[in-house]
Amino acid sequence: MSEPHQTPLQEAISFVTIGAILVGVACYIAAQQNLPFASPALFWVASMVYHWVPALDAVRGPQMPMLVGAAAIGVGFFVVGIPFAGLLGTWFSSARIAEVARQIVKLQRNRGRIQRRRRDRDRYDAR
Repeated sequence: MSEPHQTPLQEAISFVTIGAILVGVACYIAAQQNLPFASPALFWVASMVYHWVPALDAVRGPQMPMLVGAAAIGVGFFVVGIPFAGLLGTWFSSARIAEVARQIVKLQRNRGRIQRRRRDRDRYDAR
């Protein structure tokens, strides 16, 4: 990424996008492994997508129904997940603020220890 910092909303959208890609890949792998429930469900989704988008009939390939079904599920996950990106971003923001508060307390405690050590070292009298 060219930007060093993202807003919480951009970060949440990135997570939803990555999640959608992973869900699509997981569905495709599940169909490749012929899992009992995943393969028929993915084929049913693919048949619905082929029914809604007839231009996909022109694309031929032995794995195309599984690929189309997995892509449709991934896109569906993305479309359903995007409205929740604001809530996810708020959660990220509050978690980040809590982490910063914990770090501040830890830094203050460490600074107090360092100052006490310096004071104690300055008071040392070796007669």
